[in-house]
Amino acid sequence: MENTRKGRRRAHAAAIATVTAGWGLFATERPASADVTSWLAVGGGYALQRDRRAGENKLAPALSYTLGVGSSPLAPFVLGGLVRGTTFLGYGTDLGVGLRGATGGFARGDWGVAIEADALWRPWKGGNYGRWPLQGALTVGFPWGFQVSAGAQFLSLSNERSAVGGFAVLELDLLRLTLMRQGGTERWWRNPAPAGGHLAEGDSAATY
Repeated sequence: MENTRKGRRRAHAAAIATVTAGWGLFATERPASADVTSWLAVGGGYALQRDRRAGENKLAPALSYTLGVGSSPLAPFVLGGLVRGTTFLGYGTDLGVGLRGATGGFARGDWGVAIEADALWRPWKGGNYGRWPLQGALTVGFPWGFQVSAGAQFLSLSNERSAVGGFAVLELDLLRLTLMRQGGTERWWRNPAPAGGHLAEGDSAATY
């Protein structure tokens, strides 16, 4: 009887040790959770907006700023959310939230493109330029955090006037320049720990 109990205790101990060792091996070898893509850009350029009440087009300097996060930068395609503000000097500021889809190269601070769709709040000039427009934007990314963004406003999310206009700005994305950056620019300025880690040699993830 005593021998049977001892045998059972040894079996239980062996089972616990096996499970513990297996879990430790699994925890050690499983890949770390992927980092997210991050964007933080500021820039300036020009915008053309139409005064729907007066029937006139107005040109104005524009300032832009964007903040957003997305899925892993190591993927060929990144999907994320974005907050964008655009100030038309002398007129007012659009504030919007939307979705951005970007190539992996764009997310990693290299060459690439991103497209976005935003819903805007435009509280200025009494609604003459629209109040709740939709916006589409295309951003072309270059190394060193530089990017060119162009967008257009149209339609309306309310029963008020639709917006008609657009903007084009040159931006610097501070996170594409620093935290996210990897690729060709590292020949001159090494980034030892980019978000998500460096792409493995021969990785199949798209470069652009």
